[in-house]
Amino acid sequence: MIVSLVASALFGSVLFLAAVRKFTFVGLKLAVMTFAAAGVYFVWNPDQMTRLAQMVGVGRGADLVTYATTLILFLTVVAAIMRERRSNDVLTLLVRRLAIQQARFPEGEDGRG
Repeated sequence: MIVSLVASALFGSVLFLAAVRKFTFVGLKLAVMTFAAAGVYFVWNPDQMTRLAQMVGVGRGADLVTYATTLILFLTVVAAIMRERRSNDVLTLLVRRLAIQQARFPEGEDGRG
């Protein structure tokens, strides 16, 4: 019972934060809110998770949760890597532009004569 209450509070917190936070990709917001709401439901109805798992070809509900968690973690890591790569590209561009703007030429080599 205590674990169910704690899990429900955590899922509820995620649901609330997803509802108030801005997302750049609306589909991600919808997915987070759907999974959080499903999490609350399945915490209180674990037999339904087992039925769902059997419908998709997994033996137990706990196994389905493990597979889904692994998939979500993998997608999160891939998204973080892509975000870091974009940030590095933007930073490289900014540093190049700054270097060009602040370039100093030695005396007599400034292209004026």
